[in-house]
Amino acid sequence: MSKNIETFAIYFPSWHLDAHYEKWYGKGFSEWELVKTTKPLFEGHDQPKIPLWGYFDESKPEWMEKQIDLAADHGITGFLFDWYWYNGEKFLDKALEDGFLKSRNKKRLKFSLMWANHTWGKWPATSNARGMGGLEMGRQATGDMELLRQTHSLEDMGNVAGYCCEHYFKEANYWTIDGSPVFSIYDVNLLISQFGSVEAATAALEVFRKTVQANGFKDVFLLANIGCCDDNLYCCGWDRVGRAAAMGFKAVFAYNIVRTPEYSSIPDEMPVYDYSGVMESHKHCWGKIEAGGLEHFPSVTTGLDVSPRWNRSIRPPMDFKAYSYEPIVTGNTPEKFGQLVGTAIKQVSSNNSCNKVIILNAWNEWTEGMYLLPEQQYGTGYLEVLRDVLKLNRGNF
Repeated sequence: MSKNIETFAIYFPSWHLDAHYEKWYGKGFSEWELVKTTKPLFEGHDQPKIPLWGYFDESKPEWMEKQIDLAADHGITGFLFDWYWYNGEKFLDKALEDGFLKSRNKKRLKFSLMWANHTWGKWPATSNARGMGGLEMGRQATGDMELLRQTHSLEDMGNVAGYCCEHYFKEANYWTIDGSPVFSIYDVNLLISQFGSVEAATAALEVFRKTVQANGFKDVFLLANIGCCDDNLYCCGWDRVGRAAAMGFKAVFAYNIVRTPEYSSIPDEMPVYDYSGVMESHKHCWGKIEAGGLEHFPSVTTGLDVSPRWNRSIRPPMDFKAYSYEPIVTGNTPEKFGQLVGTAIKQVSSNNSCNKVIILNAWNEWTEGMYLLPEQQYGTGYLEVLRDVLKLNRGNF
């Protein structure tokens, strides 16, 4: 198999102090507070998660340096940072700007951005809301659940591109393909709905592209997330591939494949999936996506458990569908994760993609139950099996 397969782990930067969090929840708050206070909902429920490195401040370069070394030592090519920008208002930016970019060893990893261009909303765990208000699986927060509203404009598209050129794209270790910086967009449909049409959204992306080119770059390699949507049972937008191609995206990936065909029959008394079914969903979705003809970077998720963000007064039996509470994934052992990574390697080695890339979901989404960082139950087990599978398929690194 090819030895040039690259792996990018999604990095969720919610583990440091932020002025928005202080305004909403009080001084000293980060999402670590939700991790610490989660309680198990049923016998055998692995909560709370206990990170072996403790509740560290990711904006400190010394902590980011530890993460960089750990990731690089286990075969990860780079971090794909969730990046939050609301018409010039930055949010959760210090992990990247104060931590990663100021780390002495930053060149051990590449990095890239996924613009998480959704409206930011309240979690039931920090409000009186009983349900997620549609916040799971990519829906937009509305009404009193809304905290930071995302609105797109042509001017802002240019501003985003200009800021990225000045602060990120110029970095020597920014991920590029054929000399073009890779920039991912989380919710392409929001672009379309806010600009009014596919054609208008395409024109907005052209503003982004022209700004990047005006800053001295060859082009921008646009990567579209087509996951986390309501298009079908699997919440995977394989029918969006053709539209993404028409808009100028060069490749797609499906963030967070966790739904299985059992969703409709899961009892309220025990809202869980087994990871074996999630593995089959990955393979099914990958095949559907690649039938669309655009370059595809398979995404592998480690699991799902968003209960740290749920209303703490609600326990099973619960109407989890009405609350938009996605069922908890169980049985997601390092061994099964390694099997799925191996399957992804075979997929990307045999598909028509020129660039062999796998997205790992995620490095540190503790409050969604998706992480590779060391934790009490399995230690560094996920990273160890990842390293072993990658070595087996692409040699030493």
